[in-house]
Amino acid sequence: MPGILVADDLPVIRTGIIHILTQYQVPLQPFIEAADGADAVQMARRHKPDIILMDIKMPKLDGLQAISMIRAEQPDVKVVMLTAYNEFSYLQKALKLSVRDYLLKPIRPAKLIELLEEIQKEIHEERRNLRTIEMVKDSLQKTLPVIEANLVETLIRGTNAEGVTTEESLAFLGKRLSRPAVFVGKLDDYDNIAQEKSAAQLQKIYLSLVEIVRHVLPEPQHALVGYSKPGRVIVILSCEQHLATVEQLRALADKIRQAINAEMSLTVTIGIGNVYSGWEAIPLSYAEANLARRYQSRKTGNAIFHVAEVLAASIDRTDDTSYRIQHEQDLIHSIQNNDQERAMRLANEIVDYLTQRFKTNPEGFKNSCAELVMLIAWAVIGTGIEQHNVLKISHHQVMNLNSQQNMQEVRTWTMNSLAEFLAVLQVRTHKKNAVSQAVEYLQANYRRANISLQEVADAVYLSQSYLAWQFKATLGVSYVKYLTSLRIEEAKRLLRNTDLSIVAIAEKVGYPNVTNFYRHFQRLQGTTPAAYRQKEA
Repeated sequence: MPGILVADDLPVIRTGIIHILTQYQVPLQPFIEAADGADAVQMARRHKPDIILMDIKMPKLDGLQAISMIRAEQPDVKVVMLTAYNEFSYLQKALKLSVRDYLLKPIRPAKLIELLEEIQKEIHEERRNLRTIEMVKDSLQKTLPVIEANLVETLIRGTNAEGVTTEESLAFLGKRLSRPAVFVGKLDDYDNIAQEKSAAQLQKIYLSLVEIVRHVLPEPQHALVGYSKPGRVIVILSCEQHLATVEQLRALADKIRQAINAEMSLTVTIGIGNVYSGWEAIPLSYAEANLARRYQSRKTGNAIFHVAEVLAASIDRTDDTSYRIQHEQDLIHSIQNNDQERAMRLANEIVDYLTQRFKTNPEGFKNSCAELVMLIAWAVIGTGIEQHNVLKISHHQVMNLNSQQNMQEVRTWTMNSLAEFLAVLQVRTHKKNAVSQAVEYLQANYRRANISLQEVADAVYLSQSYLAWQFKATLGVSYVKYLTSLRIEEAKRLLRNTDLSIVAIAEKVGYPNVTNFYRHFQRLQGTTPAAYRQKEA
């Protein structure tokens, strides 16, 4: 409770001070007495006064010791020391304890009342400022999720708020992002859920989804969580160390899926996009994650799917519910095979489908067309066109989307965007086949143990998932099998033509672990390296 604590070992001084406080009707009551330093500490702990009038010299604990202990528990309490002229050295120590002021004994009533009035004004001002700060904090806490959701929308669309940089927005939110990848999660059977719930109930479901996701994230300060379409949660993650691989991303997505199921008794399908080096590529990862999520939701739902699995998977052409994903996959392949006539036809058919699906929801139609254009941009990058150039075109197109007034204008905008991307493909007529380039790169570097699919994809300006798909489609074997065959063929040559030890040969062909070398050699050749050497000798 508020009040004034008077601590002095002389009863006559305590009585005199309290008489002055009562006579001048000082409003900060009650008036509490303490006979020594130890008593003052106990009284301060019990009553939590606004002001303490503390004598310096007292038994048990002196005033300085008592104030030091009280300050540790109540750092904001106002302290006035009571001192005599010959105690000035003590007063210097008191000032180091952040005492508000001091009064010389004998105490003059006018001086005491004047000082207390000043302190009372300070207390009122500090409390008013504190209330203002708390109000601002409360308002900010309510606003931050909205700001975060808006930033997510900006990043996945590839737009930038005028005058505000991504760095500034992230700093305001206390976030840091590097090497981003996107998760898109959608509640299974959301359309039926929406029909049974009010707008307020749906908003509550969304807020619960976001809170569950934030709780599961290992480092929330390295992630953004937002909301794009009804029933969907979007997560943009920093993918460093513990989130560096597809397996680690899948494990985190599965934790999110399980948490939502456990806490809300709802199932969710989550699509995962690739990891990119910069923020400007977030729309690409979003397009991939959305494609993966949509593909899986057409199958069983309540699952995790990475975009690489979409390119490697086959579509059930007899399933009418897979119409959009079938056409999207065909569109990607048409673009990457530079079959422009077929790409235009497929894009038209997808837009026709979206027109019917969103005929009463123009905003939903616009968002879906924006996602289609970003998917097209992703497919174009997969052909080997430099990512920066494609993103520059897509950014320009997306910025123009806001000026489209109706569904027909949005349709025209979508087809014009596709035409612009296809024109870029036309220019690239003399570029070497990307798989041939990748093969050449592997033949020159397969001896390095740490060579990765990502490194090869970067070398030929393809996405990792698309290169994996192209390897399988063009050569009939996966990237891993092709790399293994290169290494084993070179190992066979060395076994036949040199006296190098098997351990040395293993290292020369990229297997620092000789056990792995033995395992791969025997699987492909049906015999051990030693037996092979003896047979070929």
